[in-house]
Amino acid sequence: MLHETCYVLRRRAYSETSLLLEMLTSESRYVHAMYRGAKRNGSTPIDLFSEYAMSWRPRDGLVTLRSCELKHVSTLGGNALYAGLYVNELVRRGMRENQVVDDVQPAYQSAVTSLEQAEADLDVVLRSFEKRFLKALGFELEFHREQATGDVISSNSNYLFDPILGFTKSADAEETSYPGHVLLNISVNRFEQPETRQAAKLILRDALYHHLGERALKARSLLSAKQYREEVSGATAHD
Repeated sequence: MLHETCYVLRRRAYSETSLLLEMLTSESRYVHAMYRGAKRNGSTPIDLFSEYAMSWRPRDGLVTLRSCELKHVSTLGGNALYAGLYVNELVRRGMRENQVVDDVQPAYQSAVTSLEQAEADLDVVLRSFEKRFLKALGFELEFHREQATGDVISSNSNYLFDPILGFTKSADAEETSYPGHVLLNISVNRFEQPETRQAAKLILRDALYHHLGERALKARSLLSAKQYREEVSGATAHD
């Protein structure tokens, strides 16, 4: 019997009383499980982002939960909720059933804990998670050096990005190039400047699309749409 701490990434109805769950465990394992009787009175309610102690018999494919106990309640609201759904979707898209990928669970837990804070900076939380997740999957982006030559990124130069080749120096400041000082800021998670935030979002999006597929991430689209609506509403209110 396996006993692990788990986060539920997705829940779906299976019958009138049961749920199908997609979970990330304390061992950084991505598990599909059936929770029989989940909707009956007295059963532990299942919420996304909360932490559970669960047990099941190990096997390939779908497992059946033998026990489920709530350990920590986590409630996300507003933009933090959409950001959390995006993080969940990334993990589900990036991992295979029963796959173990070291450091994914600590990275996920850190992101959720940060999103719980009222003053959380979503750009910082999401970009930091994306970088860490890509590294865990074996696709680390080295923002401080050129992958092909090993040369250190120069703050006074401009660079082109390719998801496979990494960063290469550009002779000119092309429309698609990134300033070296921006890349160095991203390398140490310094996202204070709007230029750095935008560059990090574009670079990491390209990398994620390349490795996870170009199908649009639903939660990211929802978050972008919500932020846009709030910006428009705020601008209208001040006109």
